[in-house]
Amino acid sequence: MTKLIKVQKGQDGAVLVVGLDDALEDAKPVPVMDVAEVVALEQRIAQEGTSLYTLMTRAGKAVAEAVRQHAPVGSNVVVLAGSGNNGGDGWVAAEDLAARGYNVVLVTKALVAEIKAEPAKTAALKAEEAGSFRVEVDSGRGAIEDELKRADVVVDAILGTGFSHSEVREPYASWIALANEVCGCKPECSGKGTGEGAWLIAVDCPSGLNAQTGTAAQACIRADETITMLAVKAGLLVPEAAPYVGQLRLALLESDQ
Repeated sequence: MTKLIKVQKGQDGAVLVVGLDDALEDAKPVPVMDVAEVVALEQRIAQEGTSLYTLMTRAGKAVAEAVRQHAPVGSNVVVLAGSGNNGGDGWVAAEDLAARGYNVVLVTKALVAEIKAEPAKTAALKAEEAGSFRVEVDSGRGAIEDELKRADVVVDAILGTGFSHSEVREPYASWIALANEVCGCKPECSGKGTGEGAWLIAVDCPSGLNAQTGTAAQACIRADETITMLAVKAGLLVPEAAPYVGQLRLALLESDQ
């Protein structure tokens, strides 16, 4: 089982990793990195023999583990997958969950053959070959809205940490608006809402949020929970980012699960 570590700030402002009992006394400090530092870390790990595809596989399985903690086998899961490597994490998570008996629908704006980013394309091709879940190529607001309304968990794997703009392009802006509208936010996430829809999990960083500065674009996912990979990104801890990040957990991606 993938280890997901709860992250929060101590009274002295230090960023800590907290155990399941939420006790700060035994919590350990965790490094906070700039986005560029995390990219460099990924490259260094790859140079040392762990491929970027392997890291993506571990990230996707970490997301799948987060889903399993919120919904039993047989639940409906919708994965909103972008065309970049954040989307690749989503393809891995979708394949893993479907193999375990979840009803998964992955929404994408492009056919797998049109994905250019690597290792996202490799991950998507593998998942597509498995054929264990349904793929919905964006066919308009109505179809996506219906899928989201049936979902127990929605996974935001649209943009990730590479996003740094003030606006989100279509169709992603509409996906984000729909996810926020249909899912709402639960009282237990961060006190920012009382929604009763699906639990909304962001992969690495809520889509539309600048992971370096914590600045939100005009369309930005309001997650119940964010699973960030390798290290905590600086922007996720900015106070203004809290309504978008929700609960923050860290997946170190140290080994295959």
